[in-house]
Amino acid sequence: MALIDDRIAQFRAEVGDRELTEEQRKIFNAFTKKNGAATYLNVTDMDGRNVRIKIYSNKIKTGSQHILINHFGTMIHWVTAWEILNLYEVVERGAHYISNGYVVYRMDTDYNGVKISTVLKFVEDKGIAVLKSFYSNRE
Repeated sequence: MALIDDRIAQFRAEVGDRELTEEQRKIFNAFTKKNGAATYLNVTDMDGRNVRIKIYSNKIKTGSQHILINHFGTMIHWVTAWEILNLYEVVERGAHYISNGYVVYRMDTDYNGVKISTVLKFVEDKGIAVLKSFYSNRE
């Protein structure tokens, strides 16, 4: 579990002492723990659909641990801590579609001239969208 501990420490360091909104604080807390209850976010997407997002912090193959290990501080499809803290904006502003049984929200943004597409995958669980992954098109 040293890798996840290192990634959590790296995530904390990248966030630093920034002042966070309520939503960002919830996401920060979900990404800086390995145990405990899941974290919930309530977001309204661009079509007016209310989406309740469940973020697991204690599972390696889904949620915060999957994202930190596979997409934060990596060389491919990587995301920054700031992007992670604002993942709810992808649901608010992004277009959504179904892909391989997942509801995917995608938003194209432009950072310093680099085009980034960030994608959220959700698995529906009794009306709750379980965060599966969050990554970019960076290579």
